[in-house]
Amino acid sequence: MGITNGNTPSKVIFAVFGMFLGYGLSSLQHMSLHSAFEDSPCVQSRPVPMAVPQNTPRPQQMDGPRKILLDCGANVASTVQLFRETYPDGKDYIIHSFELDARLAPYFASYSNHVLHCPVAVAGEDGNITAYAESAWKPDKGKVAGKDMQWGGGAIYASESEKKDEIHGRRFGIKNVIPMVDLSTWIQTNTALEDYVIFKLDVEGAEYEILEKMIKEGTFKWIDKFYGEFHGWTPVPGWSTQRKNELRNTMKTHGVNMLDWAGEHKRYQDMETIHKVDIPADTPGAAGVVYSNCSRSPGGPARLALTVQVGMNRKAAHKLVETIGAHLSNMPVTLFVFGDFAQDFPDLITEWAGRYTIGIRESAPMPTGHWVLQNANVMRMSLMSAVQRMKEVEVRPAYYYPDGLSKRVQDTAKNRGLRIIQPTTKFPPNLGTLLREDNYYRYRDVERTPKALRILYERISKGGILSLDSDHPDSYMISAFLMDYLYENSGFQLVDVNDCLK
Repeated sequence: MGITNGNTPSKVIFAVFGMFLGYGLSSLQHMSLHSAFEDSPCVQSRPVPMAVPQNTPRPQQMDGPRKILLDCGANVASTVQLFRETYPDGKDYIIHSFELDARLAPYFASYSNHVLHCPVAVAGEDGNITAYAESAWKPDKGKVAGKDMQWGGGAIYASESEKKDEIHGRRFGIKNVIPMVDLSTWIQTNTALEDYVIFKLDVEGAEYEILEKMIKEGTFKWIDKFYGEFHGWTPVPGWSTQRKNELRNTMKTHGVNMLDWAGEHKRYQDMETIHKVDIPADTPGAAGVVYSNCSRSPGGPARLALTVQVGMNRKAAHKLVETIGAHLSNMPVTLFVFGDFAQDFPDLITEWAGRYTIGIRESAPMPTGHWVLQNANVMRMSLMSAVQRMKEVEVRPAYYYPDGLSKRVQDTAKNRGLRIIQPTTKFPPNLGTLLREDNYYRYRDVERTPKALRILYERISKGGILSLDSDHPDSYMISAFLMDYLYENSGFQLVDVNDCLK
């Protein structure tokens, strides 16, 4: 185990699963619950071992150790998203999310291998507790520290100003009584010592009682990695600043190491350590440098590399790539693929990797022009996710074709060791002679083809990097004719991107 406390006992498997929550719902009928919670798609839990909410599939029981993420203070599923996107083998983990705000339940609906406990507060004991949750947005909703925000979530400890009403502060327009669960006992009851358990704790002040009890009961023997956040400003009854600091010292004494996790900021403390740059040693070029042309051998012919921007349409992409692959030239091609495409169609990527160089785009497409506007953490998460999806199919990408270029894009690519490709020209063109109804689309295929080829010919007369977009149907239409020209009449030396950069 990565985190221990005291003497390690003999490993005992705890695999006790509790009843489905539905069997115990009748015991909660006496509670006075806010209508927002009653109408919520989130099923009310009760503090019993492994209380699985109704309408949520029970995780498949696996033979041997399991991989588990305990997401305590789950909010809008930002931790689930970040974990699934970037954490190695994140798709293999059973995730248990504990959240006290029932309004946030819809954010978890799309995730599989996941159990949502909601509305449930994690605490140092079982029972019921008053929780404060954010009200629905409205135009005159109050600001938070002068900022216009919709946080989601809530807390069991709040300042008096936060409790007054939604105009005075943070998010606490709803007051309710909800179940709370003794987290230390829950962990020991529902996980096994041999499981690999990642524990994330971000619970707005409730962490002090929880951690004190976990240390006292030796529960960190069940934990392999701990992410969390302290909320020193939160008014917790019985917890002075001195007592809070003493708990931190106790954690150090017991070897409990807490790493930072900030799902809303798309980062965690050991992100760079986990995602070490892994570019093949013989990759030409330099990280973060933009390449748009092929180098030319002294006295040799101009060189040209063909690339394809693979979109999310599998049918269109497969049709274009297979057409190119069937050409007698056996032309080298580099395919730039979104991470989500690789996740959805891993067998196709594996097949392509046997013949073509595979580069990456982002994790998923954004509306035109919006990628360069993203902050650096979003960009980093997206590239890490795309690389992670490739590694899952045993591809190590070195080249990156960004949807737009800026210093932030270049810096992010450089930090990930990626070479940036921005083609000399592309089809369809995005500048200069654009394809319009009056000069292109009014014509038949046989009339459009030479128009498209002439545009490309004029822009690659000295060689370089040419890109086709699989999302545009005319890329397929012109592909064989284009390759005929390149192979038979262009005089170019047709090379792979690797050779293009050398």
